[in-house]
Amino acid sequence: MRLAPDADPLTLAFGRVFIAGVVLLPFGLRALQTGDTQTGQSAMPSRRDIVLTCIAGVFLALHFYAWFSSLQRTTVMRSTVLVCTTPVWVGLLEGLVLRRPPPRRYWPGIGIALMGIIGLTLGETLGADTGAAEGLDPAAGDSLALLGSWLGASYFVIGSVVRQRVGIAVYGPLVCLAAAAALFVLAAVQGAPWIPTGPAIAVVLAMAAGPQLLGHVGFNWAVRYIPARVIASMILLEPVGASVLAAVLLHELPTVEDCGWGLLLLIGVGVAVSQPQPEPQKEAVNP
Repeated sequence: MRLAPDADPLTLAFGRVFIAGVVLLPFGLRALQTGDTQTGQSAMPSRRDIVLTCIAGVFLALHFYAWFSSLQRTTVMRSTVLVCTTPVWVGLLEGLVLRRPPPRRYWPGIGIALMGIIGLTLGETLGADTGAAEGLDPAAGDSLALLGSWLGASYFVIGSVVRQRVGIAVYGPLVCLAAAAALFVLAAVQGAPWIPTGPAIAVVLAMAAGPQLLGHVGFNWAVRYIPARVIASMILLEPVGASVLAAVLLHELPTVEDCGWGLLLLIGVGVAVSQPQPEPQKEAVNP
């Protein structure tokens, strides 16, 4: 996103999900024709699941729009760590809406990880040289990143429900194209271009190939087998990767203190996603 500073966030977000949706569409159509090869059942989702998937796509579209807008207003590290508070909201939504309270060790793990996130944010705020460009608006960027985390949590939770019944071959292109449709409308309303130009072309292609097809589609595949809160917790690794990329490509060098906070974040992720070991069953004693 930061490698195309002059591109409209809507243009980049639309290109990312539209390309991914088009690439995945043939696999979805094939799945609809052949059905489930294991059970012999049709792969056609119900009307309810189609509606839910489209709603998830709208949340995904707004998530990208808010986050990409945030990256134009604040530094990479600050924007990334704030948008990665998603697991907190996922845990709350799963408990309140789906009646799936997380295990007890999830919340201490998230607490530890959030301490790392807060430490990274404060370290960037108080540091002498954060690498931020002039003209940024950190307050607006922080607010948009936090909004993006709420929208992303809704997307994950809805997807975890739909993926119990809809295969990834069908869900993947449908949710991407639904997000693209929502962004298309937003771009039309705001007068933003749909087709990127200049360096933004390479940025959009890279976004679609890596973060979208491998990242988000991979999460959508895994969310059927792993609770959404665990998938969302793994997103807390993004600030570490983002910090490394920002240091190499944007010359935003993290301090030793930042690295320490990042390590604390990783420890929190490990605690949050670890599953308690079942107690061994005692052998029955014959009388």
